Amino acid sequence: MGTDIKSEHIDIGGSNVLLVSVKGGRGVFGTCSVGHNMRRGDLTALNKVFYIGTDPVISLNCPNNGDKRTDRILSMCASYEGMAADIHTVMTDTLNRINRGDSLENGMRDLFMLLSDGVYTVYTSEYYPTDGNGTFFWGAYNIPHEVHGTAQYNRTIGKDKPYRPCFLLPGNTLDIYTTKKRATSDEAVKSRKYQGIVYHLAGLHSVLLKGHHGAVSCVAADIPFRCAVIEKLSDPYTVPFAVPMAAPAPEAEEPKEGEAAPVENAEPAPAAVAATEPHEGVTGFRSASVKVPIELMPKEMLRILIENRREAKPAHYANLVQKLNQVRRKTLSNNTIPRNIHEKCELMPDCEMIESAFAVESLSEPQLAALLSGDTEYEGKVIISPNFYSSIVTACNYLQFHDETRFVDFAISIMDNPELYATHEYIAKRIARLSNKKVYNFFKAALVNDEGRYEKILETADRYVKDYDVRH
Repeated sequence: MGTDIKSEHIDIGGSNVLLVSVKGGRGVFGTCSVGHNMRRGDLTALNKVFYIGTDPVISLNCPNNGDKRTDRILSMCASYEGMAADIHTVMTDTLNRINRGDSLENGMRDLFMLLSDGVYTVYTSEYYPTDGNGTFFWGAYNIPHEVHGTAQYNRTIGKDKPYRPCFLLPGNTLDIYTTKKRATSDEAVKSRKYQGIVYHLAGLHSVLLKGHHGAVSCVAADIPFRCAVIEKLSDPYTVPFAVPMAAPAPEAEEPKEGEAAPVENAEPAPAAVAATEPHEGVTGFRSASVKVPIELMPKEMLRILIENRREAKPAHYANLVQKLNQVRRKTLSNNTIPRNIHEKCELMPDCEMIESAFAVESLSEPQLAALLSGDTEYEGKVIISPNFYSSIVTACNYLQFHDETRFVDFAISIMDNPELYATHEYIAKRIARLSNKKVYNFFKAALVNDEGRYEKILETADRYVKDYDVRH
């Protein structure tokens, strides 16, 4: 039986969402459970593995019986030697097609055929080539460790809020990195619309299927690493709602001694005020970035969602488990990721910044003005947090990832206010990550200004102005 691929564009709250259904897919990559972690002697930890073809690639140790609010312990599988040639060819051809101008649904069709059966949302988003903690992603998972931001339900963002994954896990080994390929990618990234293809795995993290050398080149050239993203739509969600119900009629009181009994049906009782009762049911299905109500889901896609499991063991499951216990032959190489790449990654946003950015729903101009005046409340309500410093940091996170223009204006206003002197150094370092003419002009003016209010930002300003002059 052939693979049936169907795509549909739907409108959710004014946003266009591309859904892709796969029926009869080859199941070349995905996630499956491989039992409990017997090596560590922890029977409460559930082990999962992300595989490509017949090879286990990434091991996911899920504590507390796979609790969705707990971060995962991740590592590259010791037996993985790299992506098979035929799969790599499909990835390369797909990236070339979408960069030549093909739409995502048409250009990625061959890649969709490699997926397991289900419904996926496909979109474009910028990724930071780090592990979410300032370390370049390629080579950051050689040792098993808990990775912040990999829980399915993020405690800071909240269970019910959608968010955009933006950190990476490698889909290939670091052994394939060469300076020759890097030189080719340095030129290629300058003209690409899409720099890579990723598959969402856990929380804020996705696996990079194609574009590893491009990630190095983009960091070096300060080019945004924009990717085509595949997310599986599988988790049902519920929005509680209320239904009207008749309030019980008041019971008739017994007449007191000496009083006449009330006349039955003499006058109808006044209408009872309608009461409400919480009623729960499945409202729709979601992935990390989108929630799709059932009424907007195409019927055929809804059928596929209901008929297929969220995770299923592939046909080569026994082979996967066998390879998990193997250790590949180590290779020696003099090729290493340049130091300047690691230094730039340390300046990129981390998990905590992203979490706080998606935890805030909105910030109005009056609320920002209140923060600039030193208040944490507006119209009697706490804007973000009772803690002023925490409020400033969270406001910057939100603005940086939702409206860069407002972020620049807000940050400059903070550094111009001597009463907010304690926050100046942090804000200067945050805004120095941007390549922005307005920021450049502000820092340049601060360097020639003798006012003491700029004392904490002078070092950052000097470095920013010098780097900006070299680049421009």
